[in-house]
Amino acid sequence: MKYGWLVLLLLVVSIPPTKANAQASVYGQFSATDLKNLASTDLLFGGTVGLILDGPTWHRMQISADIQGRFVRKSGESLNGAAAGPRFSFPLKKHGLTPYGEFLVGFARYNNSIYAYQPMGATTDSQIQVNGGVAKKLSPHWDASVDYSYSQYYALGGEYNPKTFSVGAIYHFVKR
Repeated sequence: MKYGWLVLLLLVVSIPPTKANAQASVYGQFSATDLKNLASTDLLFGGTVGLILDGPTWHRMQISADIQGRFVRKSGESLNGAAAGPRFSFPLKKHGLTPYGEFLVGFARYNNSIYAYQPMGATTDSQIQVNGGVAKKLSPHWDASVDYSYSQYYALGGEYNPKTFSVGAIYHFVKR
């Protein structure tokens, strides 16, 4: 984990100073997570919420910070997490589409009260996520978004690799 923070610090230091277009946005999404381990595959449903803080634009790439919380569950099983990291988006003004990718680092808590072959109770450990998606501008304040997330959750020997598909909306506090 120490090396992840070092890479993030080097990335931030290497960005040349430019005029910042400070803008904050919030989003909410419905999420479906494929939680697969060595013994079973489960589908968990819930929500993803987050805060996007726009930073500088470099060429045509918008660099932002994303702070995200994901809360998915089903009867007797849940995976709740929080993560933060850089977001790189590429606005296409002609079509109103904005493809994006992000790398997030954080923590998640897995709770299990139904499977006897796994430790009962809850465990918390680190996670990393690689997310990608696209947002479509609907109005000066609203975007619709669709994204896919691949995660590595390090608890229980690292056997969980949640894959999440999310659909939702982004609200921009400042008109674009």
